[in-house]
Amino acid sequence: MNSPSVSTETVLLLDRNAIAIIKDAVAGKPQPDEKKQKALDALRALDVPENSISPLFSIIEGEKGREDGAAEKAVCLEKETDVVAQFFRHANTDAAHLRGLQKLVTDLFTGMKESLWDQRAEYLTRAAPLVLQKVAEKKRLHVEGQLIQLARSCGVAPNDGIVMLFLACLYGSDAARGVIKPKAPDPYNVLTDLHVIPRIGMVRAVVRMLPRPVRVRFWTLDEGLFAFLSNVDIVDPHFTADGDLQMQVRYKPALFPDLIKGGDTAAADSMLHRIAAASDADAEANAWSQT
Repeated sequence: MNSPSVSTETVLLLDRNAIAIIKDAVAGKPQPDEKKQKALDALRALDVPENSISPLFSIIEGEKGREDGAAEKAVCLEKETDVVAQFFRHANTDAAHLRGLQKLVTDLFTGMKESLWDQRAEYLTRAAPLVLQKVAEKKRLHVEGQLIQLARSCGVAPNDGIVMLFLACLYGSDAARGVIKPKAPDPYNVLTDLHVIPRIGMVRAVVRMLPRPVRVRFWTLDEGLFAFLSNVDIVDPHFTADGDLQMQVRYKPALFPDLIKGGDTAAADSMLHRIAAASDADAEANAWSQT
């Protein structure tokens, strides 16, 4: 912690591309890219005592753009905590705390996969051809049905985040298309992006237990991911008595731009109701099958 006497107002979680430009800055490398320079300036503006800044999400993701091993994870943790501590002189950071727990953090996050990771990876691979090209308006309802049936086949709910990502792509979201990259979808990168949602929810559930309100923000240079997440609401994240994370995820109509006509969200709302009804029906069917 760089400024322990100041109460934290905002926790900022940095992703891999934010850490990458911080590494260059700490190394004294010039930043010729205008967008990255603006991002670097924005990061410097976050260096105030009221902020607490963490590279944890970047460490979880790793440096390689793929699942890394224990030795690679340990090296990543050392590098990223070091540059964050050097770059942020006034804000609080958890760099020293993470270094102190290096073995625990390395063991915990090496090879870590969220629940349903494999099912979502299968869905991604099988669904990508359905949105490889933008779908004609008259065919979209049919493709929507295909995406729902495929979800059931892969063992994920119709309202699962990976399905909603594809529905956003189907209904005109360039941000969602940019996250999926349907011509060559990479399960590790796509699911790492998608699982930012429950990871943010987990951090919010933790900070809700603090004696005063604290905001939680995810900081990324990925414009597509940022635009997608901007239309996702995480509602009531909390831990159960058994320590499980529970939360609701709501998707805004703006995530489906082709279903909004002149500001009217009725078509988007209708689609969201269809997905909710399909998910409820599946949940009820599964409950009956288990009795």
